[in-house]
Amino acid sequence: MKEKKGFLLQTVRQMNGGAALCGVGFLLYLGASALGWVTAADILTIAFGVVSLYVFISVSEGRRKDKEAVSYNLLWGTGALALLLCGCAVLTIRLRLGLQ
Repeated sequence: MKEKKGFLLQTVRQMNGGAALCGVGFLLYLGASALGWVTAADILTIAFGVVSLYVFISVSEGRRKDKEAVSYNLLWGTGALALLLCGCAVLTIRLRLGLQ
């Protein structure tokens, strides 16, 4: 993939780094939840939910542009992380707003 300036992640290395960061964020969220740190878990899930959605959009755009460089594993992995983290973030916001 050619490197261009833009808002989304451009190189496969950046996309892999973003996916790894989202995975670490999910583990941090699980750890904070297990320890009973409710406020920290809420902040982590919302922050990493946004990051994971950004990474997934970047990877899907990269896959659309260059199918050889961006693998399906990366696409499906970031999609799964985005689904998990964004789902937890939406549920957290609903709980905080009392919309159960």
